[in-house]
Order: sequence, then structure tokens, then C-alpha cells
Amino acid sequence: MTQARAIFGQDETHGILQQFGARVGASSEGLGWTSAFASTQREQPFEGRFQELSDCLMVLHRGGPVDVDFVTGGRSVSRHIPEGGIFFLPGGHECNVRLRGPLETTHIYLRAHLFEAERAPTAAASGLAPIFGERDPVLEHLARSVNEILAESAPSLAVDPIAQALASRFIDLNFRNSSAKPTHRDYRLTERQLRRVREFIDQNIGSDIRIGAMASVCGVSSDYFLRMFKRTVGVSPYQYVLNQRVEQAKILLSDQTFSLAEIALRTGFSHQEHLSRVFRRFTGVAPGRYRRASS
Repeated sequence: MTQARAIFGQDETHGILQQFGARVGASSEGLGWTSAFASTQREQPFEGRFQELSDCLMVLHRGGPVDVDFVTGGRSVSRHIPEGGIFFLPGGHECNVRLRGPLETTHIYLRAHLFEAERAPTAAASGLAPIFGERDPVLEHLARSVNEILAESAPSLAVDPIAQALASRFIDLNFRNSSAKPTHRDYRLTERQLRRVREFIDQNIGSDIRIGAMASVCGVSSDYFLRMFKRTVGVSPYQYVLNQRVEQAKILLSDQTFSLAEIALRTGFSHQEHLSRVFRRFTGVAPGRYRRASS
């Protein structure tokens, strides 16, 4: 006789969304789900601690890019995470998280037994490694399927196979990554170097920011900086600077006294058309339309 499993309720989660005022769109609370708990929401910037749980947490970034800092197991990680990026916190791990911008997300908690049933005991949830913003099309597809089930307020029977598939995918990724043998050390920027280069970019956002200048701030060569920055942040310095220019433009667009041409110059774009082209590529809308929608 199969033992009935307990319903997975909101009180068994980290409670981060409630602490920092996220606007929840849909939740599995009250749907009777037992293998997973899920919610979709728009999060605001926050800094908080995900305490150790026995179950696992997956977060799908449905927007972005956005900067996120993680500290877990004495390791600090900073990422510039694109849309579709995945954060995964296995059971038995804790993590401090700093979200630096607003973000649309899907949180999916997965019961520990989903991992133990797969390759016990070596694949127990606590034995898996965290994931900090990497993309995986399989995980993204499965998580978006959970979104659709949430939208339909479907019962646990509909989500159970997807929850097991998610657990299996995390196990596959963990075993694949752990079996890889790197041929060189994975050098990254230190937290101090990353903070310095971020401050330099913010202070010079309206100027022509060169790779050599950023490398000099970190005390390394330009070639070395290029490799270290991308490994640390997840995108090239050029793409990161463009994103910061767009974020600054968003702030200035809320001030009706600035023309688009003036905003372009203040944020380091060569002219208004350059601003419009890059802004549309990063946000999906033109600056003028963004201004009207946010006013």
C-alpha cells in the first residue's frame, strides 16, 4: 500500500517572497500538490538568506538580464543572469542572495525524495551542487510547463511527472559536470575587483569605457580581464556595460525634462538612434514607449 505524502505548503518554503514584498501572480498553495510547491511573481531588489531546508529550490528567471550576488559555503559568486537563467539550491545548503534589480521569476520547490529515488544514495539532494544562473533548455522548458499548470490551477497529479523530470535533470547535470576534468584553473575576479570595476562603470557611464581602463582598475592585463570578467559575471564586459547604460537610461526616462537625445549622451550612447536600437534590443520596447508606459 502506497503511503500518502503530505501536501507541500507555503510554510515549508524559505518565505523569502513574503519577507520582501514580491507580487505573486499564481501559487500552488491550496491545490494539494505533494511533490512540489511553485509560484510565479515579480520580485523587487532584496538581500536575504535562504536557510538550509531538506527540500530543493529551483528559480527560473523569466526576465532579465539582472545582476545577482550569491554567498554559499564560504564562496562568493556574482552573476549577470540572462532571461532563462536557473538558480538551484539543493537540500542541505544555505545561501545569501542579493538581487540587484526587479525580476519576473518562477520558484519551484522539489521534495528531497524525488532525488533519492533516482540514484540513491549518491544522488541525495544534499550531495548535489548549487547552480548560479546557468541556462539549460530542458530545465527552462519543464519550469515553463509548471507555469502553465499553475495558470490552470491543476491538481498534484498533473505536476508530479514534471517534478520528477526536473529532479532527474538536475542529477544528470550534476553528474555530467562532476565528471568533467578541467585542464586549467577557472580564474575569476575577486569580490573586491568586481566591486571596483562596477563602481568604475557606474561613475563613467556617460563616457567611452575602454577594456584597458577596466582592466587597470582590477590590476590585470586586458586579455586576462576579458576572460576573468566573463567567467565571473557570465557575459562580456561590453555586454555588461551596454546593460548598465540601458538601466541608467530607464532611470532618466522617468524624468520628463530630459530629451531622448540628452539621455543618449548622458548614458554613453553616441546618438539617440544608438540608444533606441540598443534599448529596444535589451527591453523589447522603444525608449519613448517605455517612458509613456512608466509615466
